[in-house]
Amino acid sequence: MFTIDTTHDIASLLNDKDAWNRLSRGVPFRETSWLGPWWESLGEGKTAHVVVARDEAGNLRGLLPLYHVGGGVLSMIGDGEACTDHVSVLASEADAVEVARAMGLHLAKEAASSDHGWEVLDIDGVLEGDEPMAAFASGLKEGGATLHAQSRMSVWYRPADANWDDHLKRHGKTQRRQMRRWSEKLQTLEKVVAQTDAQVDELLGFVMDMHQRRWVAAGECGSFANEDFCKFIFGSAKDFLSRGQLYLAVIKHEGVPIAGELKMIGNNGVLYSYSAGYDIEYADMEPGRLMCIDGIMELYARGLKGLDFMRGDEMYKSRFATESHRLFRVRAVAPTLLPRLRHAAWCTGFELKQWARRRSGRPVIVVLDPTAMTVPVIAVTN
Repeated sequence: MFTIDTTHDIASLLNDKDAWNRLSRGVPFRETSWLGPWWESLGEGKTAHVVVARDEAGNLRGLLPLYHVGGGVLSMIGDGEACTDHVSVLASEADAVEVARAMGLHLAKEAASSDHGWEVLDIDGVLEGDEPMAAFASGLKEGGATLHAQSRMSVWYRPADANWDDHLKRHGKTQRRQMRRWSEKLQTLEKVVAQTDAQVDELLGFVMDMHQRRWVAAGECGSFANEDFCKFIFGSAKDFLSRGQLYLAVIKHEGVPIAGELKMIGNNGVLYSYSAGYDIEYADMEPGRLMCIDGIMELYARGLKGLDFMRGDEMYKSRFATESHRLFRVRAVAPTLLPRLRHAAWCTGFELKQWARRRSGRPVIVVLDPTAMTVPVIAVTN
C-alpha cells in the first residue's frame, strides 16, 4: 500500500539523487542528470507539480515529475524542445504498475482541488508498450478522466548481437559491404571522446555548431538556437560525465571536426543516441554514416545491450535499427464540466484535421487508447 501526495518542492527531491535515480529503471532521461538541468535552465515561470508515492515507512517509492505553467495544464518536466523520450512514471519494476495506477486515481481525484487542481494533463514522449503508463492512464480513466493518445513518429532500437561480425550478418550483402567500408574509414580518422568538463565544452560546442550550420542551411532554426536550451544540454552532459554515463565523441579529418554525437549510457545497458551534427562541407565523406557506425561499434566495445536511436522517422534509423516503437502524446482531461466541454471542441478540431489528411491523401495521425498501449513492437526488415 502506498501513500500518494502532491508537492511543489522539487528541489529537495532532486537533491536526493540516489533515491530519485533508483526509480528510473535505468533510463537516463528519467534521472536527475537530465531533469535537474532541464528544470534549472528551462523551468523559469513554471511551478513544479510532483506526484510522490511513499510506503508505510515513508520511503520514496514513486515519482511523476510534472509542472504547471498556467491555463490548468500539467506537463512533464523535460518536455518541449528537449524532446525527451521514454517518459514514464518513476518507480521500480516491482512497484511501477501499482504505483502508476494509484497516481492516476490520485490526480483524477485532485482535479477540482484548490491547491493542486488541473484541467488538462499533456504528456509527450510515452513509448508504446510502457505498462506503467498504461496503468497510469487506467487510473485516470477509473477516476473519471477522459483520455486521448496520438502518435506522429516512432523511436528506433537495435538490440546488440553477440559481436560486430554477427551484427553485420543481419544485413544484406550491399549494406554489409558499406558498413565494413565505413568501419575501415573510421580507423583512418581521429576520434576525440570527452573525458573532462573542458572537453565537454569544446566537443559539444563542435556538435552544436555543426548541427546548427546544417539546419540553418536547410532553412530551419536548428535545435540549439535557444541559449537556455544549450545551457541545459551542457549542464546535463557534464552531470552524466561525472557519473560515467556520457559518450560524447567527435571525429576529425586532418584536425578538422567533421562529425560528432551526444550519447548517454543508461544503467539498463542501453546506449541512447540523443543528438548529432556533421559538417556539410565534408558531406562527400559521409560523416553522418560514419558517426552511426561509431555508435554501433561502441555498443560492442562496451558490451551494452542495445542502441536506441530515439525519436524521428529519418531513413537512416530504419536502416540501422531492427525495431520501431510508436511514440505517443497522451492527453487526459479532468473529470469536471468545463474541461470536458473544451475537450469536445478540441476533438472536433482534431477530427477535422484527420478528415483533411484523408482528403489530401496524407496518412492520418495514429490514435490509440492509452490504457491499451502494451502491444508488441514492430520489427524492421533491412
